[in-house]
Amino acid sequence: MIEIPLHGLHGPAQARADATPELRRSMRGAQGNEVGAMGELVAMRYLDAHGVLYLDEGKVNHDLRTAHGTMDVKTKERSVVPQPHYDCTVPDYVGDAQKPDWYLFVSLLSDGSRGCGRFKRGWVLGTIRREEFYRAATEWRPGVKDVSNGWEATIKCWNVPVSALRQPKPLVS
Repeated sequence: MIEIPLHGLHGPAQARADATPELRRSMRGAQGNEVGAMGELVAMRYLDAHGVLYLDEGKVNHDLRTAHGTMDVKTKERSVVPQPHYDCTVPDYVGDAQKPDWYLFVSLLSDGSRGCGRFKRGWVLGTIRREEFYRAATEWRPGVKDVSNGWEATIKCWNVPVSALRQPKPLVS
């Protein structure tokens, strides 16, 4: 995983989140839009730093298009710095609508306040092809508790550890 500086992203992320309608099945509403918007900008900053050309399409079935295919950015808001054994999650309900070629996972460290200013640090955790993700993923159903960390699934979802991802390349200065 690699840390991505957030300077200059808070205002654009808030504008992007405010312009995005709340998803029908969103569990977090406007706050979910903020997480997603900041995650997408973190991913784009990473791709820009590596000279990867992309189109910011923001479609229902994917966020970005690159020469290597479509990519959906999945972002988690955290209260601690992510670790290699932490989970990267794809909710099951997106499976019908989202069929990207790749997932790119992002984590955001939050201070728990409101608005995009709550994000203090961000990381690109890595990428994985969609087919590889589902081969490696563990399925979680509502009400099932992960005894390794106390997390209980509230919706059906699929998880892989950060360590299962293709690790991002360092940023060049």
